[in-house]
Amino acid sequence: MANANASGATAAPAIPGCEKAALLLLMMGENYAAKVLQHISPDDVERIGSAMANIKRVDNQRAVEVVKDFHESAASENSLAVGVQSYVRKMFTNALGEQKGGSLAKRVLGDEAGSEMDELRWVEPEALMQMLKDEHPQMIAITLAHLEQEQAGKVLAQFPEAVQNDVVYRVANMKTIPDAAMTQLQNVLKKKLSVTAKLKSRDIDGAAAAAGIINALDSDAETRILDSVAKNNQELSTKIQDLMFVFSNLINISDKGMQQLLREVSSDLLPIALKGASEEVREKILRNMSKRAREMLVDDMEARGPIKISEVEQAQKEILTIARSLADSGQIDLGRGGDDYI
Repeated sequence: MANANASGATAAPAIPGCEKAALLLLMMGENYAAKVLQHISPDDVERIGSAMANIKRVDNQRAVEVVKDFHESAASENSLAVGVQSYVRKMFTNALGEQKGGSLAKRVLGDEAGSEMDELRWVEPEALMQMLKDEHPQMIAITLAHLEQEQAGKVLAQFPEAVQNDVVYRVANMKTIPDAAMTQLQNVLKKKLSVTAKLKSRDIDGAAAAAGIINALDSDAETRILDSVAKNNQELSTKIQDLMFVFSNLINISDKGMQQLLREVSSDLLPIALKGASEEVREKILRNMSKRAREMLVDDMEARGPIKISEVEQAQKEILTIARSLADSGQIDLGRGGDDYI
């Protein structure tokens, strides 16, 4: 975002998250970059690779910009006293988005279950569907619960609608996957794909996993599956919907809808909520404010100093509640994106 500084000069445009990730990897060197890319999904490797290919040279000014941003983020995070793990998680979500960055952070920070299934990240969705189509729906659910959520959505989309409804309901109800089921899955992977992952029992947040998988589907499938879950358990369906709509999803609201939302949000909530927001969400909100309101908000954020993560999360939750209320009354659309056109 280009901002005017105190002297009236205009700052250079902000470097997009994907390009920032590409620049950091280029500066790391081949060996370290390769280690990072091992933890990223094929789709993201392609996106970052494309960004790298478009960088003709890493000029000093842009390199300094990236490193400076990294340093400032580190300093800011340290002042919140949240520790290295929280900083790493925030760095990845800012660079790659909340869902993909969060998934990468889990693996980098030691999520053993994620590394166990790394081999499957490179298998085509149709091949995984062929492997699973004759298996019990519970085995399909356990497999999808272990995959990247976007990949799981692509695999699920290959199945008939009735199977999709059944599998998501099973995922949503998961809490602990027992050793016997993990051993069975391990045998299936070894037999059908020659994957020799060593799997073990693990706890799982089924509703969160189901939310991530449904988010990767188209809107028609999303509505149908949520309606199907609601017929069996309305409370579970509502919980999944809450988990599907997180603060980063605000970028999908049209500019007109965002302006309506901002009129309903207290000025005290925004500077707190934006402390923990991604660059894309900040851009979305700031560009839908008047110049004066934008300047006041930025000044307020800078003046507040360190803020507890719990306060940030609470402020974001209150804004999401307002957004859902406006959507329920038909005043805004929380749909998958795009600005309104006349």
